[in-house]
Amino acid sequence: MYISYGLALTFIFVLGAALWALTAWRLDKIAIWAVVLFLPFAPMLTFLSRVLWIYLDQKIDPEPF
Repeated sequence: MYISYGLALTFIFVLGAALWALTAWRLDKIAIWAVVLFLPFAPMLTFLSRVLWIYLDQKIDPEPF
């Protein structure tokens, strides 16, 4: 959950920064559009965060074979 939250915030921030650089919109409109554009990527980021969590867990506490 923590990794997913961090990835989502980073992704939304990058989208917002790109929208801010490319448009002359107000900050509230940029924030709304960044979240709306993020929504289709949410399942992919959830899967990626699970993979990263498993990798981190195995790196910290490897299971014996």
